[in-house]
Amino acid sequence: MASYHFSVKSKNKGYALGHYLYISRLMQYEGIRKTSNETVEHIEPGRCMPSFVKDPIEFWQAADTYERANAKAYIEYEIALPNEFTPDQRKMLVETFFDKHIVPQQYPHSYAIHNVKSRISGEDQPHCHLMFSLKANDGIERTAEQYFKRYNPKEPSKGGAKKIQLQDGHADYSTFLIYIRKQWENHLNDACPTVTYTLDGQDITIKNQVSADSYEKYNEIHSTLYLPEPKLGVGQQNATAEYLAQIQKIREHNQQERELEERQKQLDQQHEYFYSCANEPYSSLEVMYYVNHLLKKAKNKDELNEDLATIIKTQTPILGQENWNINKINQNLHHAQDHPAPCIEFRVHSKPEQPIHPQHNQQPRPIQSEQNKPKPDNYDFGDPGF
Repeated sequence: MASYHFSVKSKNKGYALGHYLYISRLMQYEGIRKTSNETVEHIEPGRCMPSFVKDPIEFWQAADTYERANAKAYIEYEIALPNEFTPDQRKMLVETFFDKHIVPQQYPHSYAIHNVKSRISGEDQPHCHLMFSLKANDGIERTAEQYFKRYNPKEPSKGGAKKIQLQDGHADYSTFLIYIRKQWENHLNDACPTVTYTLDGQDITIKNQVSADSYEKYNEIHSTLYLPEPKLGVGQQNATAEYLAQIQKIREHNQQERELEERQKQLDQQHEYFYSCANEPYSSLEVMYYVNHLLKKAKNKDELNEDLATIIKTQTPILGQENWNINKINQNLHHAQDHPAPCIEFRVHSKPEQPIHPQHNQQPRPIQSEQNKPKPDNYDFGDPGF
């Protein structure tokens, strides 16, 4: 199943070359993670590189050497990829995203796609490491040293390459982070396949959607009870039996919550829609608001009678399934038909009176971590601190 993880990191000079060697699995990192059966699906050594670069190692080494003190030598996007996709599909997924958000700025960049087995479930965890420099390649011939000098806006050929900040065009850096994370959410959802669940003996096929929101925000918007997973971290320091068992219980709880959410979505999809004269679809709950609107704005009794008759015919079976008081609704509608200027309100509930209960023997107890507040993602791929 596709899941969401998109982190933005940065490091100062002195770390760029080491990180490039790490994601490319070169030199001292050539045999890393053999015990976890890692697969390196693709390595892109360098794109949008300046003319002095013959090997991307030269560029990242120059960034460590010539960038000014305390400057960011590189930015990294760490992105989880769908394990339902083939390696070629994952490569196309990230490259089409980079073509929109990295290549237009001509950021020199390298990236790699790794696929490592989860230490908990054994499932594939494909992910991408993208590293890029903010020193945009403008096509001007420069030496490695000159490339990282300060930009000269009056005579660009005499200075270094211009540094295009990520927040350019946005209110601030925080606004950019929200923007780029949302862009990946949209990009992934557009490409995601459907996923099929079997609930109560029925196959339910839905769009496999992800969200950039934190668990807390998603729960608030969708009235769900997902729990965030604590991160395993780099290495084995958290891989105790108790800690792994805790994460497994949280995943079981979230899976049950996901099944409930999908079951509710499927029930919503089974409902017919009433279409207004403007050809706008309304769910059964929204129809009641629309009825209120009709009653307040009605001027022609014959037209009102026709609209209300259509609503009664199409919505009564659905409202009955949702435990609405049909008799009361009909009384109000007939009362409205007999009065030229009705002024009544239907009470509209946000949920059915009888909520859907889990189809499990026992409701899982929410599990709270004794660790510090966990982050809203859990990926046991990591790096050695670059």
